[in-house]
Amino acid sequence: MAQASDKKRILVYTTQLMETGGIESHLQEFCRQMAAAGNEIDLVVLNAAMTPETEAFYKRTCRWVYFGKHGRSYKRLLWMLQLGIKLRSNRQYDAVYTNGQGESIWLFSRMLPAYNKWVHHHHTSGDAKDQATWGAKYRKTLQAANTIVACSFRNAGDMKVVLNRQIDVIPVFSRNVEVPFTEGPAGKLRFGYYGRLIPEKGIDLICRMSEDADLKDIEFHLWGEGKQYPAGYFDRYPNVRFHGPFAGEDGLKKAIAQLDVYLLLSTHPEGLPVSLLEAMSAGLPWLATDRGGIPDIACDPQATRVIPAGSSYEESKAAVMTFAKDIRSGLVTKTAQKELYAHRFSAAALRLAWGDILGLHKQN
Repeated sequence: MAQASDKKRILVYTTQLMETGGIESHLQEFCRQMAAAGNEIDLVVLNAAMTPETEAFYKRTCRWVYFGKHGRSYKRLLWMLQLGIKLRSNRQYDAVYTNGQGESIWLFSRMLPAYNKWVHHHHTSGDAKDQATWGAKYRKTLQAANTIVACSFRNAGDMKVVLNRQIDVIPVFSRNVEVPFTEGPAGKLRFGYYGRLIPEKGIDLICRMSEDADLKDIEFHLWGEGKQYPAGYFDRYPNVRFHGPFAGEDGLKKAIAQLDVYLLLSTHPEGLPVSLLEAMSAGLPWLATDRGGIPDIACDPQATRVIPAGSSYEESKAAVMTFAKDIRSGLVTKTAQKELYAHRFSAAALRLAWGDILGLHKQN
């Protein structure tokens, strides 16, 4: 453990933290790993809607936490201004890490005390569709930060073209999941998704597949919550097993253990989905659409499959049927992606990479 005099101080700012999500999972692990490396973390969240357990985790892990919980935008701005004054007068940081996408990041950066390095982490795809959502002040963030980090090489390349600056690449943190997989009932294969329930994640497509007679030997499982899919919504789909949201690592392990394939049939501007990394760490095969950095982690043509983002229903269905056939034929293994995860995406590898990019390691 580092001595108190050796500790580096990191100021972490994110636009929001909800109860679940990829950014939420990454940031929790980021703070855990940076603190374990002997650094002190002050965390600022503009819009906090976390569970009490997650709030308690951050309070245990970080030196100071500041959670904004003001619904109206002018109240959030006032809160941020007051916090900016406090930070400017009281604190000095070795590095500032900002996370997410929003106009508030630029405003917050103008309020900060002196810092040695500002690293901004952009999570989404960085392609033309994503760029269309960048406001004027967020574009200033992408030009002004000392370092910009994307989650994948494809995302970095798309951003570099439009920003005309260096974009570094570091994958997001994810949890290493070790599970004993269970057998499906009556020999059925179980394809499923966990995460935010929004149409852009392919939920409606999964529901349609569940009604297809050609896929009757596959069960479809869903975990999560979302306003577009209220309680009882999935009752109309007998071949969908809806489990609701899960909490913590134990819930994640139970969900993964019940699946044969993870599905991410997304139209969302994905960066590098944490859910796919979690599946990879467990050796769970997955099928995903070609969005953002997903091809970066498709390491095994049998166990990690990518289909075109604009695939029709019939094309998506055919991919699911082929996957199911190959699993039953014994062609799909769990080995290659587990090895890749340990080498490139494990906590040990990423802790070193983030420490380097934030300038936290001692110079020889």
